[in-house]
Amino acid sequence: MSSATIRNKRRILAGLNYTGLDRIYQQLDCELGMILTLHHVNPDPVPRFSPNAHLTIHPEFLRSVIKLLQRRDIEIISLDEACERIRSPLAHKGRFAVFTFDDGYQDTLNHAVPVMKKFDLPYTVYLAPGLIEGTADLWWEAIEALVRQQDRIALQMVGSRHGPVELDCSTHLDKMESFKFLLKYLTNDVPEIDQTRVVRELCWLYKIDLDNMNKDQIMSWEQVHRLMEDPECSIGAHTLNHRALARLSTEQARDEVTRGAAILASELGVRAQHFAFPYGYRSAASTRDFNMMGDLGFKTAVTTRGGMLFPAHQDHMTALPRISINGLYQKMRYFGPLTTGLPTRLGNGLRRVSVG
Repeated sequence: MSSATIRNKRRILAGLNYTGLDRIYQQLDCELGMILTLHHVNPDPVPRFSPNAHLTIHPEFLRSVIKLLQRRDIEIISLDEACERIRSPLAHKGRFAVFTFDDGYQDTLNHAVPVMKKFDLPYTVYLAPGLIEGTADLWWEAIEALVRQQDRIALQMVGSRHGPVELDCSTHLDKMESFKFLLKYLTNDVPEIDQTRVVRELCWLYKIDLDNMNKDQIMSWEQVHRLMEDPECSIGAHTLNHRALARLSTEQARDEVTRGAAILASELGVRAQHFAFPYGYRSAASTRDFNMMGDLGFKTAVTTRGGMLFPAHQDHMTALPRISINGLYQKMRYFGPLTTGLPTRLGNGLRRVSVG
């Protein structure tokens, strides 16, 4: 996302906040609540070149989000209770929010959980066993580190007959363009099952230690067991190797989900009832995958498509939208309007349910 796009979105959100149009709209619509998406919660300063900065918020911002929700009488509940409210909307009054944390970062345990425990709140953490055990990589973090480190990168593109492509990383702007190129290449052109190999070859060539990067950032099984000591925590599934299911065959996708869930059940002694699609955008999670989650017995499956929850979502429990708590918008004047549902309704063409 370009700097200009980010600035425009901030202006729009701030404008809704200052005029109060978002809160007027909230009184007119019938949304039930929202599921919130978080990744990193970390107090450390974000580097100047940090294209993944949208994935990181400060613990103080998390506290501010919770306080805002409480001031607006938005009840913070578990995913299980959210299921009941979606399926029986007339039996419950008031709006709700659910906190979900993707991927199982150590800073979730070290910085997010203390905040959630201070307020005595429930939350869900989605885990991919491959990230814990090192069979999957934080490749988006790896290419950020690679581009930050290098002035030039030689890339032999998969299937290319034209030799290596050279990426200029000499300036901040060049680095941003090179990161976007690599991100698009790895998510569109490289087959999903080849992604790990391609990234590891690049990291080997330029001396990026992927194994230590994973170990330093992702929880171990021992840490996951510590996490589960909190009775307010529930564990959700996130595939085996954090793969985009829509880019896999039906057999491969089903194997990713069932093996990931089976390892979680074996390690933790309980079967995950909830699922999060890795990446979660349209090209990463399809109607086929939504139906598959229902067939496999998950109570819910969440995407990263922006949106609030409505009574009509009871027919789409494995294609639920979420609201991102985004590191690029860590001001209440930006986040506040998102709690009203107006920005995402506008973004979805006024549709309440968008699952196609």
